Formats: sequence, structure tokens, C-alpha cells
Amino acid sequence: MRITMKKETLRSLLFCLAGFLFVLAVSLWVAGKTNTNFFAHSSFDSYTLQAMTWRDGHIALSQNHPWLELAVYEGQYYVSFPPTPTIPMWFLSFFFGTYTPSALVTLLYFLGSYVAAFLLLRRYLLSGQAACFAAFIVLGGSLLDITVSGDGFGGGVWFQAQLLAFLLTMLAFLLLDGRHPFGWGAGLVCIALAVGCRPLNALYVPVLLWMLYQKIEGEALWPRLLRMLPYIVLPALIAVAYGAYNHVRFGNPLEFGHSFLPEYTESQDPIFSLGNLWPNLKAIFRPPQVREGALTFPIISGFAVYLTNPMLFYAGGRTLGKALRKQADTTDALLVITVLLHAACLLMHRTNGGWQYGTRYLCDVVPALTLLLARNRKPFRPWALLLMGALILFNVYGSIVFHYL
Repeated sequence: MRITMKKETLRSLLFCLAGFLFVLAVSLWVAGKTNTNFFAHSSFDSYTLQAMTWRDGHIALSQNHPWLELAVYEGQYYVSFPPTPTIPMWFLSFFFGTYTPSALVTLLYFLGSYVAAFLLLRRYLLSGQAACFAAFIVLGGSLLDITVSGDGFGGGVWFQAQLLAFLLTMLAFLLLDGRHPFGWGAGLVCIALAVGCRPLNALYVPVLLWMLYQKIEGEALWPRLLRMLPYIVLPALIAVAYGAYNHVRFGNPLEFGHSFLPEYTESQDPIFSLGNLWPNLKAIFRPPQVREGALTFPIISGFAVYLTNPMLFYAGGRTLGKALRKQADTTDALLVITVLLHAACLLMHRTNGGWQYGTRYLCDVVPALTLLLARNRKPFRPWALLLMGALILFNVYGSIVFHYL
């Protein structure tokens, strides 16, 4: 038995490594085509700027940086993004100063997301299929372009936040889905930190708490809830820290700064509005076009979600099949409801992602879709693997072409 387990562990390790090297090779190749220098510092890296400000004992920046999205409040300038991604840049600043390797950091988040996805999928699938699907998750959509956005944008504030949130949310589902009590607590810490990258990821907290509740043994409601409290203390303290940080900056514990961007204070437009939902939904279904023999894409507000975020449809289709077979459970239902709510909130955003390849914002729902699809437990058929390969090729090609439009 031990020999069999060791062989299976070795097999999993080899498939994980093979997938990792494939993802790395593709990323480096595309980076060469998009002029992404992974050792360069991005001029759009607000987090390193914030880290250096922290090191000086301040929260408000010393001056305006007009090319950055800075919040202006009571005559002071602040980074308008949640603070978690500043922490890794703070540590790196002691080695690199103000010239941190921003793009390399995003690449590491991207590669870490592959590993986390593999480990989650491996619980439900054979190693080879888990490696293929984990590669598809990170390469078969808009997430790749966030990593290799090139032209000085690689490692920018938006991409650091989104990729770190993606990694932390994937880790949260991985750890809460596991068997180890320490991992359950660590998973809740991960989602708390993810909220400090992308606040809407807080929508997954109820699902993760439900997963924790199921892990706690016992029949009576209140004793189980009381046993959950030790796991919640540290994440709750992180949430309190966010509130205190926001209150010091903006006088509101729930305000991370976006409301005080000049584009909103001058236009008086709301950041989120139901009126944006239908126009944004129409925009993300726009197909690519062929002009003068070349493939072209819309460059703002997203396009072709069925090609650039195919997990929405593949995971949705398999989950619907599971429901029709009457095999879905409460966790599946909560995941579906939360993904739909999350996607709707993202589509209510005023900019819908602005300049982007594909549908960047909707990458945020992919970690939950990964767990949802893995819980289906059914192996992938050969046609599905071929389709994944074709979508990877399309998005690799699209990510390169997009930067030459």
C-alpha cells in the first residue's frame, strides 16, 4: 500500500511539474512577443510607491503622480486600491528599493495559481487530467494577458491586485476543501487577504464558512458554530485592520478609495449601477472580426466571453448536468448563486474593465468555478481536452495580436 501511495504521489508530482513547465514556457514565449520584461519595474506599480510611503511612516503619498489612479481626499493623494498587494512589495523594497520587479511578481502569482488549481483538481481527477485542466484555467482565457500585458503595463497595479486575489481565492477553496484543521483556518485567512485585493471577493466568505461548518463534527447547531470561532478570529482581525486603514484615510471603514478618483468625483457617476449591466453584458458577447485578413478585437469593455472566459460555460454546463442527475448538493447551489451574483456585480461596474483583452473582470469568478467543476468528479472526455487545447491556442494567439492592434 505504501509503495502504491508513493508511486501515485510521484506520478502527481511529475504531472504537476510537467504542467508547470508548460505554463511557464508559454508565458515566457508570449512575453517575448508582447515585450514584457519580467525583471522590469512597472511605472504603473502603485503598490511599491505605497510600500515606500509606509516605510517613511506615512499613508498619504508625498505628491501627485498624474499617470496613476490616485484618490484625492482633503487635498491628500492616496493609492485608491486595497492594501494587500502592498505587503509583498514592501518586503521586496528592502532588496530592490523603488525598482521592484513588478512583472516578475505577477508571473509568480500566475504560476502559483496553476499549482493551486492542480492541487484542488487532483482531489477529484486523475493527475494527467488535473494538469491539463489546471493549464487550461490559467492559459485558456484572459488571465494570461494580465500576466504578459507588456509595454510597461506588466506588473501594473490592476494586474498585481487581480492575480494575487485569484491565487489567494484559489488557495482558500483548496484549503477549505481539505481535511486538515490548520488548512481551514489558513483558507479563511487567504480569502480575507483576497478581499484586500479585490473587495467583491468577500462574496465567497459565506460559501467558505458553510464549507467550514460542514467540516466541524457534531449535530447541534450552536456547539458547531462555537467551534468555528477560533478559525474566524484572525480573518476577522484582518477585516478590522482594513476598516481602520480605510477610516484613517477616508473616514469610512468600507471605503478603499475608488470613490475619490477624479474620474468619479468630477463626473458624479456611480462606480456600480444596474444601468451598466445590460450594456456591459452586450459588450462582452461581441465577437472578434477579421479585417484585411487579420483577426481584430474590441479593445475596451471586453469581448467574446465564450472564448476568453470559457470556464463560465464549461463549468456551468457540467454543473447543470449534475443538477439534472439530481446529484448537486447545498455547496454546489451556494457556489452557483455566488458566482452569478459576483458576475452580475462585476458587470455593473462603470468601466467593465476598460482597456483589456477579453473579459478581464470575469476572471475573478474562475476559482469558484474550478471547485464547482472539480466537485462534478466526472473525467473529461477526449473532445473536451481537444477543445481546451484549441482555446489555449486561441487565447495565446489573441493575447499576442491584441498588443499590435
